[in-house]
Amino acid sequence: MDYMTHTLFGVAIYGALKKTDMDVKTKWAFFGASVGSSVIPDIDIQWARAGADYLMSHRGITHSFAMVPVWAGMFSLLAWAIFRVKDRRLFWTAIAGVLLHIISDWTNAWGTGLLEPFTSRRYAIGIIPNKGNVFWVMAAAIVPFLLLFRREKQRTRLFRLFWGMAALYAGFQIAHSAYVYADLKQEGFDRVAIRADRYPGGLSYYAKKDLEVVEGRHEIGGANETVRTHRIDPVDVEALMKYPSAKSLLLFAPFVVTQESGDEIRIFDPRFSGMRSMLSVQVPKP
Repeated sequence: MDYMTHTLFGVAIYGALKKTDMDVKTKWAFFGASVGSSVIPDIDIQWARAGADYLMSHRGITHSFAMVPVWAGMFSLLAWAIFRVKDRRLFWTAIAGVLLHIISDWTNAWGTGLLEPFTSRRYAIGIIPNKGNVFWVMAAAIVPFLLLFRREKQRTRLFRLFWGMAALYAGFQIAHSAYVYADLKQEGFDRVAIRADRYPGGLSYYAKKDLEVVEGRHEIGGANETVRTHRIDPVDVEALMKYPSAKSLLLFAPFVVTQESGDEIRIFDPRFSGMRSMLSVQVPKP
């Protein structure tokens, strides 16, 4: 998910909290914990490098489930150090913010290192797009009402309405993706990956069977067709792991396409074919 949408989620977490019993300092402490915890995993962008290594540098250990209590504890300590506010709800608010960041990144095609440092493999579902356009449309829909209603309880209800709409959208995406996934598995495909469109109703799928990967489109009430197919040349994938660029790609992608090209092997993630140079590498034949 993009950085600004993570920030929006943090503001929405704070907005949905019951704050009638909070003084000004406590409110600032909860605001900092809500927004800060929602963006802190992306601190790794400061040291992530462009190129193949970026695949492993970004969304790694900072996005791991193992770091959730660490980040939450940090924001609880900061609330005490800066505002002298000690409240166990701060810890759980920060837990919610970090978990939401990690899970929302897990739901898009780029994926995340959920189980770092135990494994470097990236996990991706692909049911939610990387750009949070839909969530911003929802936010824009409630802004006029936030300007109209000034009472704390009314605004809290509006933010909770935002989360209700977000849950409905996520549920729709899950149902659509599950239908396509089940249909492709029934057709005999061994592996299936999905990449959602920026707006609901359409998605791209990538299905592997034997030595072929099929790339297709599924649109509700629209086109449902094969876009292209990729041949797979059988190679010893384990032997390719000795090349750093190939290893990063093999850990990043749910599955790859391997094709012989003279004395080299081309390896690429079919979900981003031709879109990202770092997701297509060429190495010497092992």
